[in-house]
Formats: sequence, structure tokens, C-alpha cells
Amino acid sequence: MSNSSTFRRLMVVWPLLFGIFILTISNGLQGTLLGLRANSEGFPVAVTGIIMAMYYAGFLIGCQYVPKMIASVGHIRVFAALASMASTTVLLHGLFVDPWLWIPIRLLTGFCFSGIFIIAESWLNKISNKEQRGTIFSAYVSIVYSGLFAGQFLINFAPLSKIDLFILVSILISVALAPITLTNKRTPGYQKPESISFRKMIKISPLAMSGVFVAGLCNSTMLSLGPVYASTINMSRSEISIFMAIYILGNAVLPIFLGALSDKIDRRKVIKLATIIAIICSILITVYTHYYILIFLLGGMITSLYSVSITHMHDQIKKSQIVSASRSLILFNSIGSTIGPITGGFLLAYAGHEGFFVMFAIYTGALLIIAFYRSIVGGTIERKRRFVHLPAHFAPSIFRLKEKHPHQGDDKKP
Repeated sequence: MSNSSTFRRLMVVWPLLFGIFILTISNGLQGTLLGLRANSEGFPVAVTGIIMAMYYAGFLIGCQYVPKMIASVGHIRVFAALASMASTTVLLHGLFVDPWLWIPIRLLTGFCFSGIFIIAESWLNKISNKEQRGTIFSAYVSIVYSGLFAGQFLINFAPLSKIDLFILVSILISVALAPITLTNKRTPGYQKPESISFRKMIKISPLAMSGVFVAGLCNSTMLSLGPVYASTINMSRSEISIFMAIYILGNAVLPIFLGALSDKIDRRKVIKLATIIAIICSILITVYTHYYILIFLLGGMITSLYSVSITHMHDQIKKSQIVSASRSLILFNSIGSTIGPITGGFLLAYAGHEGFFVMFAIYTGALLIIAFYRSIVGGTIERKRRFVHLPAHFAPSIFRLKEKHPHQGDDKKP
């Protein structure tokens, strides 16, 4: 595949990629904004953890039910409805500053964003062919993390106490809709794969399942409560934005290198390496809170656990089982992501900021024990698939695509 052909294909999908970039900017800003606003309003930290966890619970529900909605009324109608609700829910946070109202609102936000990304990714799948899909989805991953990274700095644009930043998030979501909705490419349909039970997946590879679960616990806790933690140690808003951006930068960069290493050596060794580094960083951060290199390394190791664990599972199954296995892995990761902010919120409330990163060390320490055990009792895994770095909560498009769809006519070119 020539570089010019790939470039032309990227030019075809740029409206979608631009729309996704703006969406992830809004998502990155919204997560940090909610944590800081909740803290400034005096919400109990444990309740803040529950609020932030609801995004992942909504995301989990969306992965289950949005495909059924698409099958009923078609992509365009579902996309427009979910995007409209996502834009509205942001404003509801600013209008009704009450922790018990924020819980269902945040749940609905997670549901909406799950559907938005399912549909956007299905377009990318439709537009790209097999030879170009790797390049296009690599660009997609880079854009997702770039948007999350950029969104952190918008927190400094207006006072937390006013509705301005909520309005900005709503505007960004609305702006992102135009290039995605106006694309002239037909959208594919969905065919839900047969489900594989968690019990069966754990039997196939307990290490892979544990890895994605722990990655969900840690990553969601940091993205949800990292700003609250930083606020409790008296960081300024500009310092908090840098703190979170550095963590996300580690998410984006380091898994590429650990993934390449896992293609050369036993992936279980890479998982052990990532957990050891994560444990060391978690312990050191409790003492050296402003050493951003530690945050950068921790972010990279946590996300590497997710990506390498998924590839480790794929090494042990048939090619025909990958879609179903990926679905189970992502759902298991989502369960961990829902639990993480809840336990993290209670820990911050009752143990203080000193225990926040100790929790990360405990989670990854438990995974390290499992990794050592599996290295002893597990056999050598001969078959390997190429490592692919995917962002945990921006890759819900895990349903098998098909060419025909009962409502595909509403998505045709005029």
C-alpha cells in the first residue's frame, strides 16, 4: 500500500477524525471539570467517586443496548438523539448543582458517549479497507489521546463556580457533530456476536482478564478522581491540568514501546514489568507528588496492562473468536472502571490523599502475584498476534459489521 494511497484515504476520513478529536476534547474537559466542581461545592468525596463511576456504568450499558437501538431505527437517528442528549446533560450539571442529581445525569452521559463512539468507529471501519485499517485506527488512537490531553488545559479558561465551562463542553459536542453527521459515506450495520461468559474467559486466560480489570480499576480512578486528589494536596488549577495531561500523555506514548517489546518476548514478562514499574511509581508518588515523570510512567504502565492483556488473550484463541473475546474483555474492563472511582472515592474520604496511590500499588501488586503464578503454571504460548494499542473507553465498536442493514437507507448519499 503506497504512502500516497494511505494519505488519500486519511483525507477521506478527516471529517470523522476531526469530529472525534473535538468530542474527546469535550470529554477530557468534562471529566476534570466535574471532579473539581464537585470538590469546590463540598460534595462528599465518596459521593463524587460514585458520580464519576456512573460514566463507566453508562458506557457499559450503552455497549449492550445501543446496537439494538441502531437495528431498530438506524445510525443517523440514534447518533443525532444521543449527541443531543450528551450536549444537554452537560448543561444539566451546570444548572442543577446537586450530587444526587449528578449521579443519573452522569450515567446518561456515559450511555450517550458509548453510542456516539460506536457509530463513529463503525464509519471508520466502513471507509477503511483491510490494508489501510491499521494506519487509520492508529491515527484514531493518536487523535483520541490528543483530544483528552488538550481538554485538560481548557479547565483554566473560566471560573469553576460559573456555568461557562459547562457551556463550552456543550458547544464542543455540538461542533463535533457537524463533520460526523455530514459525512457522505454510508454506515454499516451490526451483527451481534455470540457471547462468551466471563467464566469461560477467565478459564482461558485468568491473567488477561485480571489485567484488563485492574487497568479499568486504576485508569478510571485516576481520570475520575485525579483532579480531586490534586486539589486536596493544594495544586492550583493550572498545575492540575498539567498533572492530568502528563498522565494522559503517558497513556498515549508508553504502550507503543511496551507493545513492541511484547511482540518479541513473552507477554507475561511485559505484564510483570509494567506492574512492577506501576507499583514503584505508585509508592514514590505518595512522597514526591510533583515529580511528573512518575505520573507519566504510571499512566503508561496502566494503559499498557490493558493493551498487552488483550493481545495476550488473543494469542490463546482462534481468529474466529476474537470479536467475542474482545467484547468480554472490554465489558470486564468496564466493570473494573465502574468499581474504581467508587472505591477510590471512599478511600480518599476516609484515608486521605496519602492512601490514594497506595491503592494503585495494592491493585497492581495483586496483579503481579497472578502474573508470577501464571508464569509458573502456564505453558509456553507459541501463537502470537501483532500488538495493537487501543484506548480502553473509546473502542466500543466490538460488534461484527455486516453489509446490509434494514435501516441503512436513511444513511445513503442524497
